[in-house]
Amino acid sequence: MNAKTSRWAIPSPARHCRLLVGAALLLLFILSDVCRAELSAPQKQQVVEIAKLVREAGELFQARDFAESGKRIEAAMTQIDSLIEQGGREAYDAVAPAFGRIINAHALLELEGVALPPFERPRRPEMASKAKSEPAETPETPDKPPARRPKASRGAEQPEPQDAGPSFVRQIGPLLVQHCGRCHINRTQGNFSMANFAMLAQGPPEGTVIFPGDPVGSRLIETIETGDMPRGGTVPAAHLQLLKDWVSAGAKYDGNSPLIPLVSMAANAPPLPVTPDMPTPAAPADPSVRPPTGSETVSFAKDVAPLLLENCNGCHIDAPQTRGGLRMDNFGLLMRGGDSGEIVLPNRAAASLLIRKLKGEEGQRMPVNRPPLSDEQITLISRWIDENATFDGPVANQPLRVLAQQAWAESASDEELSERRQELAKKNMGLVAAGNSSPTEVESDRFLVIGNVGEATAAAVLAAANKVSGKIKSTIDLGTIRGRITIYALPKRYDYSEFAKMAESRSVPSDWQSHWRHDGVDAYIAMVAGPGDSDALLEARLTGPLTSLAVATRGADIPRWLSEGVGRATTVRLYARGFPAVDAWNQGLPVAVSGIRDGKQVVENGLAPEQTDLIGYAIATQILKSQRRQYDTLLKNLDKGESFADAFKAAFGGSPAEYIDRWKPVLAGGGRRRN
Repeated sequence: MNAKTSRWAIPSPARHCRLLVGAALLLLFILSDVCRAELSAPQKQQVVEIAKLVREAGELFQARDFAESGKRIEAAMTQIDSLIEQGGREAYDAVAPAFGRIINAHALLELEGVALPPFERPRRPEMASKAKSEPAETPETPDKPPARRPKASRGAEQPEPQDAGPSFVRQIGPLLVQHCGRCHINRTQGNFSMANFAMLAQGPPEGTVIFPGDPVGSRLIETIETGDMPRGGTVPAAHLQLLKDWVSAGAKYDGNSPLIPLVSMAANAPPLPVTPDMPTPAAPADPSVRPPTGSETVSFAKDVAPLLLENCNGCHIDAPQTRGGLRMDNFGLLMRGGDSGEIVLPNRAAASLLIRKLKGEEGQRMPVNRPPLSDEQITLISRWIDENATFDGPVANQPLRVLAQQAWAESASDEELSERRQELAKKNMGLVAAGNSSPTEVESDRFLVIGNVGEATAAAVLAAANKVSGKIKSTIDLGTIRGRITIYALPKRYDYSEFAKMAESRSVPSDWQSHWRHDGVDAYIAMVAGPGDSDALLEARLTGPLTSLAVATRGADIPRWLSEGVGRATTVRLYARGFPAVDAWNQGLPVAVSGIRDGKQVVENGLAPEQTDLIGYAIATQILKSQRRQYDTLLKNLDKGESFADAFKAAFGGSPAEYIDRWKPVLAGGGRRRN
């Protein structure tokens, strides 16, 4: 093997002897198992059948028959459960090679809109199959039951509440970017890329490096603990423990698509924890974010950020693999620079690498393979740098795209916002509309309905939206939303899923029928609207998203858990009996609540998005039921321009985290307030 092939495959000399001894012991262990028990002929045939199912699933996927491919994968998952339950450890070892293939196939099929039961790599049973066929010499102890994943087909049985573990999107992904990004995200060192979760789960050519539930056996953890990785650096103990906790909790992925770049997660994530065992990261020459003085002639948010988005996107912004280690997804990353150091030197535009590259004065002119910036554009960026490179946005880690959009929207009229949203709507529908057919459009002063549906269906959606606007007025007034709201009407669940993939680059949960989005400029709802759907069902699908949009547009810093929560609580109040999603929310709520440690974990996005949405629903239900006066005060404070944190504290007498800490035992006690 070439010595440069993979750092993951070749052990260091200091560990070679340990690995040889370990391999010998493992061989003896396996041989003793083989001597002790063997699969029966029917069990061996079942192993062959599972391998055949997985192979056929792959062939069907290549033929784009995703539904049949999903059936093969689901059948294989069911047979694995049955085989391991009957055959124990020997059966586990026989089918283990299929686990990784099923995990990858599961992720790819979900991207194609195929709904499958969850699948996690089963744990290797502690007892061999012999224990099932012969009486045990000693009874099984309660604290050491055979570890197995719950079957997806258990019907009414409910899984035991489990700790969700750290969030991959908010914590683990950014952690890997920080410590492994230079070699395995910016480059593909050792033929191993961590550009997204799908690639991380697949591992290098030598095999997977993460085994859910088994941090000891996960190669990723081992290489960090032994100091082999990262080369030239160390991972602080607090971060390593976070990674172990994630693997121990099942290495769950809480994103919408396994293809989302990890660098995008890092751009939007809160800072990783800093503890006494961690050295403070090296600070740049001027680490402070310099607020504007009022004398500047160039705004970063309004003038510079749009230029960077237009010319650097794909290579340094929203890029699967960044060039030169330079990420510019937000202001903080821009000022940090890349492999060559800082690219912006405040008050020194001529010496700043950014300007020199844009002019072609150093190395290759930027942007590559695109028209160069005009002299006027370069002069504008230079003037911003010479005016001390100030930052006029809310927070330095806000994505540039959101920052620029919000800056434009603040100065745009309602008519300009509506026109811009109509342009975006036609562009998005162009991504999903079949052939060259034009989408249907109907509009009113408040809504634009657009979609690949008939005129009668579009008109029904518009009528439902107008009706819902009046019904939710007691909870929230849509009048504060500037510009028209776009409603994408999509005739089937497949079309709805395709819209999310094409227009939003994500997959939506299989039980969703509608959702909302607000990014500072665009404000829309995407929904399933079939020709046979009743008016009441259309209204139910619109109620939550419309309510959530009305809350979210009250301020730039309003958290999703509140907006989504108020939307769901309002849906339940108005349509609890006729909307199937309500039952799913209520059934999932106890597990979601039992999985939170404290309020800080919720407000700092330390949970999976689905869990956070459910907790927001429970909180909003309590607020609207028993604290309506405080809720109305919160909205009034937000309408005055107060920040969410200040408005919430003034209304409820404490921070959101403190409120959640007080609220949690109320729900645990069946809704009875404890004095």
